[in-house]
Amino acid sequence: MTSIIDYVRSATTPLRSDLSPADALALACLTYVDCHALPGPRSTHGCLLRDVAQASSIPALFRHSSVTHSDRALLEAVGASPRFRGVRVRDAVTRIGVQPLAQFGALTFVDEAGARFVVFRGTDTTAVGWAEDAHFGLEFPTIAQRWAARYLDYAAGRGGGPLTVIGHSKGGNLALYAAASSPAVERVYAFDPLGFPASVVDDGFFRGIDGRMRIYVTADSWVSPLLPLPAPATAVASSWPGPLSHNPYSWLIEGSSLRRDLRPPSRSGAALGGLVGVLLRVRRRG
Repeated sequence: MTSIIDYVRSATTPLRSDLSPADALALACLTYVDCHALPGPRSTHGCLLRDVAQASSIPALFRHSSVTHSDRALLEAVGASPRFRGVRVRDAVTRIGVQPLAQFGALTFVDEAGARFVVFRGTDTTAVGWAEDAHFGLEFPTIAQRWAARYLDYAAGRGGGPLTVIGHSKGGNLALYAAASSPAVERVYAFDPLGFPASVVDDGFFRGIDGRMRIYVTADSWVSPLLPLPAPATAVASSWPGPLSHNPYSWLIEGSSLRRDLRPPSRSGAALGGLVGVLLRVRRRG
């Protein structure tokens, strides 16, 4: 079984405007590394991933990492990988606050051909991040969604090559929301994203990016079934069972693609999504 770290270690061709689904997943995972802790990645000029990897012993880079993630191993792998080590990372941002309640992380990667990849971080291990997640079915847009749109506007305004937006979990939600407001986006990769209120999807908010969304979920996920998604999703295989399959480090890679999972969606995930829908309708009526 090939994991995302195995893929990074085996990839030998430099990334030059040829982003694959596996590449996009690797970049989505990298955003859980808090590059804002270093002066190079948070600057407008940025620095190369191989330079960030040399700082992998600094604990601040992983202060919000989940114990189930392999963030340090991935960072060290990209730093040594011919495909990723020459990629530039810049404009890294981390914002966590109670007033307003929001946990937000974003950065921009630029490959050796000038193609740009804006990546949004998913929920981290902070209490703020988990508390904020409860607002996604009740508010639209959320504070983090507004910040994501603002960040993407800034990144697009800097000019450069083709622009792709990427995110995992809540980061996938932010990627979809921000891209829907930006005509500059070529493609969006959302990995097991949190969805949106049904009224938002049904009213055509995402119509402008039809055909440009690439959404991947796991059959056993308890995250993507919670709220409606704006486009059909592809089910991918994970080495971990049940809701643990949400962990992107457990997803299986086949070549430069994600291995398909032909099983039907989990009944427990669908039931959980149905329960959330009922609770949201009751709350709105109240």
